[in-house]
Formats: sequence, C-alpha cells, structure tokens
Amino acid sequence: MKILFLTNHLKGNDGWSRYGLDYIEEIQSLGHRVLVLTSQKSEQKGIRECTILEEPSKYLASPLKSYLISLKVKKMIKEFSPDIIHFMVEPYATILPFLKINKAKTFLTVHGTYSVIPILFKDFLKRKISCYLSKRYYKKLDGILANSNYTKNHLIKYYPELKTKIKVVTNGVNLEEHKIINLNEKPENKIKRILFVGAIKPRKGILQAIEALKYYRDDFSNNFIYEIIGEYNQNDSYYREVVRKIKDYSFEDKIFFRGQSTNNRLQEYYSNTNLFLMLPINNGKEFEGFGLVYLEANTKGVPCIGSKNCGAQEAILDTKTGYVIDPFDPKEAAQKMDLILNQNSINKEDCINWAKQNDIKIKTKELLNFYYERSKNKT
Repeated sequence: MKILFLTNHLKGNDGWSRYGLDYIEEIQSLGHRVLVLTSQKSEQKGIRECTILEEPSKYLASPLKSYLISLKVKKMIKEFSPDIIHFMVEPYATILPFLKINKAKTFLTVHGTYSVIPILFKDFLKRKISCYLSKRYYKKLDGILANSNYTKNHLIKYYPELKTKIKVVTNGVNLEEHKIINLNEKPENKIKRILFVGAIKPRKGILQAIEALKYYRDDFSNNFIYEIIGEYNQNDSYYREVVRKIKDYSFEDKIFFRGQSTNNRLQEYYSNTNLFLMLPINNGKEFEGFGLVYLEANTKGVPCIGSKNCGAQEAILDTKTGYVIDPFDPKEAAQKMDLILNQNSINKEDCINWAKQNDIKIKTKELLNFYYERSKNKT
C-alpha cells in the first residue's frame, strides 16, 4: 500500500510531530511505501520527505493559501499515486476541498482543539470561511481517526453527521524509544521527584499543579521537587504568572524549569521520577485531546495524576495507573499525591502493563485496519 501523509514535521518534539513520526515509522517498517509532505525538513533516516507545506496555522482560514498549495499537492499525488492520503494535522485538511481525488481514500486525525476549527475564531469573516472549508473537507473524507472518545464527542457535537465516519484509536507509545524499565533497577529517591513534560501554556494546567503542590506541602510532606520539562519564553505572560506563583508560595527550592531535553535525558527524567503530575484544563475552546506523556511515564513504572473532562481520562486508568481528578480541586490532588508518594497505592507493574497495551505497534494495526475497512466503501 502507498500512503501519502501530510504533517507539520517529523522532529518528534511536539504532539503533532510525535504522533506522525511514530505511526509513519511503524507503517513503513511493515512494508508500506510512504511519502510525507511537511513544512520543515526533519532528516529522518529512511523516510521520504518533501517540504512543500507552510506551518499549519497558515491554512486555518485562508482558502487562497489552501488552493495554491493544493496545486503542488496535486502534483505529488499524480507522481506518487497513493492508495491513502492521510492528513495527520487538522489545518492541512483545508487543502482537501481543492483536490480532485480519484482512487485514493482520504483520512484525517483529529487530536483535540483543532478538530472544530471554526469555533476558534472570534472574527466573523474568518469564522464563516473556516466553517465553509470545514464542512467541505469533512464531507469529502472517507474516514476520521480521533485520539480519544473525548475528542470524538467534541467533534460530533458540532458535526453529528460524522458519527459513522469516526473511529477512536488512542495514541500509542513507542516502546523502542521509551523502553520499559527494569523495576529492580529503579532508584529509591530520598527526595520524591515529581515530573511535568509539555508546553508551558494555560491548557497544560501548571498553575493548577502548583496549587496542588502547596496543599501537599502544607498537609502531607515537604519532601519533593517538581521538575518542568519543556520549552518556555521568559517574556510570555503565562510563564511570568507561573513564576509569580512560585515566589508567592516560596517554592523557589522546589520547582525547577529544566527547558527542552534530548530524548536520552528525557528518559533519565522519567526513570528517576516517582510521580508524573499534569493537570490539563479546558482553556476556552482549547483542551487536552489525550496526553501521550502519561503513557511515556508509565513505561518507567511511574504513576500519573491527570484531569477529568479531557482526553487524559483515557490515557490514565483511574486507581490502576494513577488518578483522574478535578484539576480545580487542589486538596483532592494533594490527597492522591500522598497516596502515590507515601502509601504506594499504585502498582508500578500495572503502569508498565498499561504502557505495553498501548504499544505503537498495536495502535498501528488498528489504524491500518481502519484504512482497509473504510476503503471498502466510498462515503
């Protein structure tokens, strides 16, 4: 089978590209021919890339831009003659209305916030343009993959007619990269280490985590550090608000920004951690579609605490691999932290088994089966 993918890039350092890289590598390893259209060259060994796209945000409400790039995409389709065209990043689906598709079947992955693009615009004209494009590409698609039931339900709330086109395939963890740890080799930390991995922005709930840490310190234990892994801008208003909160609570010796990390260093952080704490919130129209980082932590036997009312509730098995809580209830969060850190309430083997059940190899088979299933009938 020949598959044409459209994604932002294959560097693997953000949610979209991590998703694309893991699936594309696995699909290609199974013998399928792959061509990837990207906005940035990633130089992934063995993957054929063509850098013709612009950043995804450029296509959100710009039909002229979508039309112009469709001319280049048409050329790639003619040369490659794919059986499947898969838009792995939602904004690139705005190109689809301008493509004439013959034999190829078309698919889109919806990850969360960008699954319903029109509602993200306050500007009336942009909203109308986006609404027009969205209706056209959703009608034209043969299949839609949602990374969680939460994302699926969000989408069909606005487009109920899509219910028969959608399949939920939750994100898979690459166990060749995030290797399962030998629990006998996991260090015993005198100071409990708590970890966050992700972007420093409101949706990720860092302020909510700090509130929970305050209650944990005041009511249970002062024996911890919280390490924040991810790129940040010191001039960003949210970052400055987080820094102020750290100072207000005298957490300067407890909470540390570690910046971006190499993969090897990230594996060390996961391996040396006692708890993964990320409390996503629904920030306006933005929400957490899944949360692959929870599964990455599970590969090292690390329990997780995440939030209700988002995709995190499907990435965590409540009471088995961690706890799913109300992110605005810091007392509850602190209690769950105490259960994990001081009472060993979560079995580390259960965390590892859950990661194994979500191996990217298993998820790729689900994705390929959906290709085959939807390719039988043109909708």
